[in-house]
Amino acid sequence: MNDISELLDKRAIKVRLKSRRKREVIEELVSLLSGMGKVEAPGKVVEELLKREKISSTGIGGGIAIPHVLSDFVRQTTMAFGRSEEGIQFDAMDKQPVYLFFLLLGPKGHQSEHLKLLSKLSRLLKHEQFVKALLKAETTDEVLSIIKEQE
Repeated sequence: MNDISELLDKRAIKVRLKSRRKREVIEELVSLLSGMGKVEAPGKVVEELLKREKISSTGIGGGIAIPHVLSDFVRQTTMAFGRSEEGIQFDAMDKQPVYLFFLLLGPKGHQSEHLKLLSKLSRLLKHEQFVKALLKAETTDEVLSIIKEQE
């Protein structure tokens, strides 16, 4: 599976995150995947993600964060997307609030697939029009079609 649009299930997209804090965002996105049966022990996955964030923030700047981790509680690579209209302090590199969140989870031992997806996502997020379109997207269908178009 090479395409982000194939990896991202419509049920794992939330265009209006309720969260106001870093931990809440991670919990909210993990909970979407957990509800789909993609994550065992969601609380442990949240802790793994937070531990990863302590090492270095996945807030890459420009209003974007890509929290990610390889975990024993995930059987296959999966992704969730969330957007915050207000923006959330996420210890981003540029110290600015984050609006777009791509959560990437993979099973331990799948580093190369994980890194390929991270780099593909990073390349897509360098396109200003792509980011602007995601910031304006009102529905899960819109989000998916924006991603498909850009891929």
